[in-house]
Amino acid sequence: MRGGELIFIAALLCMTSVHSQDTTRLKKNGEPRENKLAKQIKDAISRTPRADTLMDVKSEDYYIPYEGKIIRNITINQIGFDRSVQDTTQRFKTTVAKVANGLHTDSRAWVIRNNVFLREGEPLNPYRAADNERYLRDLDFILDSRIFIVPISEDSDSVDLLVMTRDVFSLGASLYPRSATEYRFKIQEANLAGMGQRLQVSGIYDTERNPRTGMELLYKKTNLFGSFVNATVAYTEINTGQSIGEENESAFIIRVDRPLFHPFARWAGAAELSRNWSRNTFGKEDTLFFNYNYSIRDLWAGYSFGHSKLPNSLAENRNRKFIAVRMYDEYFHESPEQPIPNTRRLTYSDRSTALGQLTFFKQDFYKTRYVSGFGRTEDIPYGYRISLTAGWEKELGKERPYTGAELLWSVVNTNGTFLTYGIKLGNYWSEDLIEDALAQLYVNRYSRLYTMGKTKVRHEAELGYAAQLNQVLKRPLDIRDVNGIYGFRPDSLSGARRLMFRTETVVYPNWKVFGFKLAPVVRIDLAFLGKENLPLLKKENFFSGYSVALRARNENLIFNTVEARIYYFPTTVEAVDNVRVEFRANFRIKYPTNLVTAPATVYDR
Repeated sequence: MRGGELIFIAALLCMTSVHSQDTTRLKKNGEPRENKLAKQIKDAISRTPRADTLMDVKSEDYYIPYEGKIIRNITINQIGFDRSVQDTTQRFKTTVAKVANGLHTDSRAWVIRNNVFLREGEPLNPYRAADNERYLRDLDFILDSRIFIVPISEDSDSVDLLVMTRDVFSLGASLYPRSATEYRFKIQEANLAGMGQRLQVSGIYDTERNPRTGMELLYKKTNLFGSFVNATVAYTEINTGQSIGEENESAFIIRVDRPLFHPFARWAGAAELSRNWSRNTFGKEDTLFFNYNYSIRDLWAGYSFGHSKLPNSLAENRNRKFIAVRMYDEYFHESPEQPIPNTRRLTYSDRSTALGQLTFFKQDFYKTRYVSGFGRTEDIPYGYRISLTAGWEKELGKERPYTGAELLWSVVNTNGTFLTYGIKLGNYWSEDLIEDALAQLYVNRYSRLYTMGKTKVRHEAELGYAAQLNQVLKRPLDIRDVNGIYGFRPDSLSGARRLMFRTETVVYPNWKVFGFKLAPVVRIDLAFLGKENLPLLKKENFFSGYSVALRARNENLIFNTVEARIYYFPTTVEAVDNVRVEFRANFRIKYPTNLVTAPATVYDR
């Protein structure tokens, strides 16, 4: 059981800011020009509801009345931490905010402009405007964004656009203990010089390590040269990245990626290369320490097609097709010399995978609040995705074809309830026999937001079933952590069928400590795990977990959520305690909004 956790965040002084940047109109090449419309644009935007007001609206609804009007001018306006894009008339002025103002550099206007894919002189597409607003909001250094319409006149065929963004305070530092001997720290600037660059130094200090200190250096540039390509380079000594083995690992990592930032972007993909090696930082004997090093090469690319216009409309058909290929390779330059148990043989073996995937999808979004965040604007997808995957894999010297399929269907009800239904199927083929077949079915539900005075409550529930047939190489099913019982981590408990149910209720009271909002959480996890061809719903197959937590987050800061949680497991195995306390800092909670993902097998997802 871990001890207490202490968090020192230098950026506590930066809860709000009184700094704002003048509105800047830009030409298509991003250069400033005279700003004669600034006052007109500001006056044209009516006051909107306060930031804490519930909002459940389709993202495109605001823009539909202006569909087809020509975009005359696009104006960039970055507001400071003293205002909200949801209510620019509300001001927050504090002495602490003035100190923060001197430490923060606003995102440069050209950085925002490079992330705008609407163009002057083109007809307004409501869906693309909504997509662009969401894309801006998803950037690491942006807290919220709005794209406002400024009509020229009632009978005009043109409109002006105001792109309004608000940064997060991107500079921060943290220090917290993970055990009695181990401390983690991080210093980061997530928007260096306001240019969409992340520079991060992380580390560990552990009196049981040799050396006692380990470091990680990371640099990331968002949207290189307006190409929507992100680039990351990193060096780590603290076992982060795509670590495979069970020892502490160091690694060099290079990654470039281009997301499908809106449904009508043509290309998406990524390339990641890393060189990883184990380090005996805890002084194990040579017979116990696994000495190894390996490389990872992960490349994928996809193309979106099926572009067509809706009848009698300038808007595109939102039903899209996406074809993608992926090559993934793990190659061990040096493997452990000791005999490897069968349960760990896949860990230290070479693996090569080649996959192709055809995806049919349609995805739109609702804007709301208090789903995973503490009051920020969140984008909830609805629509469908059908993926058909086929390929080949070589593992432990065994070559097998692979086929799989996935169906994802999300709906948003008028009362504010979000439902997601999912089916995943996959299997390998060997001499016309099915091997390592896996089927997963699940339904996830977020309730509408309940309000009781100033307190808000939302609960989530998920029911899932999984079955594995003819397990040969792949790992059996388990109920570890997010697979079944949250926080429950036995090493050898496995089976061929799993039935799980979980529910979590989050309460958002009007509590603040040093600018951090607090949210109590109650969670229940129930699971059955059984063997193949044996009854599943038996007492000996039943496990459960119960936990309560307190989360804290300041949405103005770059740091993620901090959580303290107490677990209780009535039935345990191996060295798992009945009661455990866990503290986590900088863990990220975010509703998934990816339009498409890299081709993968059901075991990789």
